[in-house]
Formats: sequence, structure tokens, C-alpha cells
Amino acid sequence: MKYLARTAAAALFATFLIALPAQAFASVTAMSMTTNSTLSAATSAPKVVFSSTLPKASRLKVYIYRGSRRIRTLTSTTISTKPSVTWNGKTAAGTLVAPGSYTYRAVATVFGARSAKRGRVQIPAPIPVVTPVPAPAPAPTPSRWFGFYQSGAPASIDPLLSLEAQLAARSAVVNFFIADSEKFPLSRVQTIVDHGSIPLVTLEFWSIDGTGGLKSIANGSKDAYLRTFADSAKSFGHEVWLRPFHEMNGNWYPWGGTVNGNSAADLIAAWRHVRTVFAERGATNVKFVWCVNNDNVPNTSANTIEGYWPGDAYVDYASLDGYNWGTTQDWSNWRSFSSVFGNAYGRVAALTAKPMFIAETASPEQGGSKAAWITDMFKQINTTYTRIQGVVWFNTNKECDWRIESSSTSQAAYKAAVAAGY
Repeated sequence: MKYLARTAAAALFATFLIALPAQAFASVTAMSMTTNSTLSAATSAPKVVFSSTLPKASRLKVYIYRGSRRIRTLTSTTISTKPSVTWNGKTAAGTLVAPGSYTYRAVATVFGARSAKRGRVQIPAPIPVVTPVPAPAPAPTPSRWFGFYQSGAPASIDPLLSLEAQLAARSAVVNFFIADSEKFPLSRVQTIVDHGSIPLVTLEFWSIDGTGGLKSIANGSKDAYLRTFADSAKSFGHEVWLRPFHEMNGNWYPWGGTVNGNSAADLIAAWRHVRTVFAERGATNVKFVWCVNNDNVPNTSANTIEGYWPGDAYVDYASLDGYNWGTTQDWSNWRSFSSVFGNAYGRVAALTAKPMFIAETASPEQGGSKAAWITDMFKQINTTYTRIQGVVWFNTNKECDWRIESSSTSQAAYKAAVAAGY
């Protein structure tokens, strides 16, 4: 009887020795590591999870080394076929370790037998805290202002001068678009500043389309470009509003959170990385404008306005884009200003106390009264959407005629609102 028992035990132990290296530690080498950070300026301690999958219940012990010195020993609290331990990035004495590479030795014990596996884990550097610094020569803006994207400007100031003459008013903000293949647009921002306005530069990262998406930016693929851009902006010295990754909750740009392999978390990581590069270069005259589309497209739980918020420490202005398409498209219908912006305004206002404005809007003539829509827009801002400090009108004939001067009645309505200070 004893002989049979010893024979059975030997057979079981032999089976364990064969199975354990292949099965028990397959997932130890593929451990997952996450770094948790809050949305505040401060970041939380790192968290590293070691786990293994075993054919028999076992206990997992992990030894952490910095060089040849052991700094922490972790032991699973239960015996399980999937034991795990979590390291909070601290030594046995409770001191948070420095960012860098650490060696581990994982040991699983099953029926008194042991098998070990060595590897390395990386403790990343925390995201630098962006400390607000007063910008040099800040450009003054009124409590309520208006601005434009004007086709042809600011490459030439003449189209903007013509529009302003028709409205008998000066634009406080001038929006224009550049691709990430372009360097800092010195001549154009200089033209805008010389005009007495603030440049709103919409920076479009077209280069990430099919080449790594937002993750590539967070991983530093654009760092050389960003550093050069930030240095040029700093040398320029005047205030510049920078609007990267606009309308990220839509599915029509390669930086959208639901396309190109991206997620909302990827957008936050990319945004924080870009902002951090500018902060590290000392470009404090560059103000970051976070901008969402009024509607989530697609309208899913993974694609919400709130999901893209990077935190107050990384944003200077919060803004919205939204259009009344009228009946110009086979999928569109006439929408009031409140229908376009009401829901998105409420969500953004609940996220932050940062200054808010509308970065893009317009209406066509088709489907309703454009003049009445313009009048109602300024009325609603004054009475209902009072956090909105400014409106940038998309003044061009593109998908349809968005221009204020598309009719004399529309132009008169806008001019009257501007003259009244809306």
C-alpha cells in the first residue's frame, strides 16, 4: 500500500514538473502593468500587477530588485490557480521608488515544489505637473466677443477687413487651420496680432492616419515637431490659442476617439503629452483650447464628451463646435441654436469652470430663417448659455453657404447683435 502511494505521488510530481514551466508561468512573463493617474495636477503612485495561471492551486511570491539589491517581497494572500500580487511602487520601507527598470523573480509553490521566472518591469515617470505661469503680453479680450474663420485669411487680411467693414466691428479672434506637416505659422499669426486680434490656430494631426493613431503621439513620435513648434511660438511672444484634436468625439478625423485604432483614453494621453511638451519648452504664451463636437458620433457609451476631458491642469479654454445644417443635406433638418448646443453646453459646463466659447458655428439659409437663427443665437447666449464668452463664426461657402453675407437680412441680423454687444 505504501509502495503504491509513493508511486502515485511520484507520478503526480513528475506530471507537475512537466506542466508547471509551460503552463504555470506563461502569464507571469506577460504580466500587465498599469499606471493610474487622476485628472488633477497630481498623479497617483504606479501599480504593477503580477499574475500567473497554474494547473493546480498555488501561492505566488514576487521579489523586486533594484540592481542586485532586493527592495520588496510580495506574497499572494490566497492559494489559487490564478494567484496574483500587486506592487504599489514602494520599497519595504514605504518609500516610492524612482522611475526606471526593475528586476523581478516570481516563484510559485505547488505541493511543495517550486518553479521560478525572472523578468523586468518598468516604472514610468509621472506626467509632469503643468504649473500655470502668467503669459507674457497677454492679449486683452472683452467679456463677450466675436471672431471668425474667414476663407482667404490670414494669408491675406483683405477678406477679413471686408467682412469687418460690412459689420462695422473688429474681430477679437481669428481662426485658421494648419496640418502637422506645417511649421509654426509665424507670418499668419503675426498678421492677426498686427490686426489687433488673437490667433486661434487649429492644429490637425493628419500624419497619424494609419500610422499609429493617437498612441503614437503619446509615445513621442511627434516630439521633435512639437518641440520646434513650441520653441517658435515662445519666440513669437504674443498670445496664441492652440486648438489640437478638435471634434475628437466625431468619427471624421484620424484623431477621433472611435477611429484609427483610437480610444478616449488615447486622446487624453496624447493631449497631456502635447501640453507637457509645450510646458517643458516654456511656451506659456500658448493657450490650449479643448474643443468637442456638439453631437457624439457615434452616440455610444465609449464616445462621450466627458470621456475626452484631460483635466483642468491641461486646458486653458473649453470650446464647442456645432452647426445648423438646415435642409442642405439629405440627413439634416433645421435645428435651433438650443437644439444644436444645449446638451453639449451642459455637459462641458459641468466638467470645468474654465472659460468657454464656441469655436465653430454657422447656419445656412435653407430650411428656415437664417437671420432669425442668428438673432436667437445671441439672445440665448445672453439669457441661457451665459458661460459662453465668445462665438467664432465659420464664414465660408463650403458644404453650403455659411457666410454671414449670404443674404442682406442675415448680415443685418449679425451686425445688429454685434452693435448691441450681445
